[in-house]
Amino acid sequence: MAPSRPTVYTVDEYDALEFDAVLFREQSIVCLDATDEVRVVPLNKVNHVDADPETMLVERELPESFYGGGDYGFVRLEEYPELQQHLEDLEAEQY
Repeated sequence: MAPSRPTVYTVDEYDALEFDAVLFREQSIVCLDATDEVRVVPLNKVNHVDADPETMLVERELPESFYGGGDYGFVRLEEYPELQQHLEDLEAEQY
């Protein structure tokens, strides 16, 4: 069973770290808490990310205005109403 929050396991931390969003980029992941706390972890320091597949968003769904976007990511939408609005706008564009 996937955790309720995206969970990051790194080579430098003994305990797993939970976040409200984890965005994957070319060389790093950006870990976010709804409190505006941001942590960047180089990909070579990441062992594993565990997240509910239902929270996965792809590149088009992650606008640059959302912490610089990403190739894909796992986001708890209830913590980010602006991103929820963006997804609703995308859905309205599809015919």
